[in-house]
Amino acid sequence: MSIASQLLEAEMSACQKVMLVGDPGLAKTHMILQTAEKTGYQTTIETDEGVMSTVMRASLLERVDLTGCMVPDNKLGVTRQLPFVLIKALQSVKQKIVLFVDDFGQPPIDVQGSLMRLFDNHFLPPNVLIWAATNRPGTKSGVNSLCEPLRSRFDSVYLIPTPDNPNDEKGDGGTLLCSWREWADNWLEWAMDNGAPPEVIAWHRSSRFSSLYNWKPNADPSLRMADFRSWGAVIDRWNKGLRSLRQIASVIGKGAAAEFLAFAKLAEKLPTPDEVWKNPKTAKVPEETSAQYLISSVLSQQVVLSVASEFITYVSRLPRLFTALAVRDAYNRKDLGSKLAANTQWVKWFDANQKLFLDEE
Repeated sequence: MSIASQLLEAEMSACQKVMLVGDPGLAKTHMILQTAEKTGYQTTIETDEGVMSTVMRASLLERVDLTGCMVPDNKLGVTRQLPFVLIKALQSVKQKIVLFVDDFGQPPIDVQGSLMRLFDNHFLPPNVLIWAATNRPGTKSGVNSLCEPLRSRFDSVYLIPTPDNPNDEKGDGGTLLCSWREWADNWLEWAMDNGAPPEVIAWHRSSRFSSLYNWKPNADPSLRMADFRSWGAVIDRWNKGLRSLRQIASVIGKGAAAEFLAFAKLAEKLPTPDEVWKNPKTAKVPEETSAQYLISSVLSQQVVLSVASEFITYVSRLPRLFTALAVRDAYNRKDLGSKLAANTQWVKWFDANQKLFLDEE
């Protein structure tokens, strides 16, 4: 488990109200929803209208959504506030619920004022936990400012790292959730669990994530820049056969696309998995570091239990780092890991080579 995951899960388990702040396309929303799932908090609720999501997009809210609609009670001669159906359901829910308010800094000041009501004592039961995410002003994301009383209602605020702000060494800004490398590694884990091709995994490892996040504020709507969201789109397009320079550049920009596609062409010079399984002791081992990243990713995705011994024989011929990467990636596969753990030859090899994992850089 990553440091970021551990920290956020500890915050949510302790019923702390948390806001994540960062530039667009850094997977803030995904991280919060993942944390809720792992800590047993629900992000949907049963209402008379059916199942509703407890994820609010603040940029779409109006005051009436939070303060209630004013309706006259002619019989008693008073005016009543009828709450939004989701708010009413949250006030009586018994399960552990995360009310996640996304785009928290985008609404105008009057809506921000109405959001304060969510934090009033006894407005929501203690089993409803409020978390939020927002971009910062100056990122062309519609965020101007966040009123101070609203910001101070959160127990903690974490800043998401970027390549331009990779660690807490300067100490002159917000508190980073983790280092940039740790956050990038967290994305890599997500990518491997969501069908990322070996070319994408190996590229980011070999380039040390240099093109994983290149987003900058820009007024030109035609300009495309790499971020977590756009690389997710590349994964989907690549798996669907959309692999030309234009098709990839239209997602992550020309420079990043050209570099990635040049790297992906290395696959043409590598032995195929079938060639490795047939001749694991003699199949060519690439000498270039970038190609070693690629072959380790390719084989770890293609190996099945019936060729586990051939896989071990071949990757053991790679430099130590790439052996460890290939073995770990294969073991972490949901469809394979438990099977490998029950394989006698795999266990024998792992017991003899645990130091590879302890020494991995």
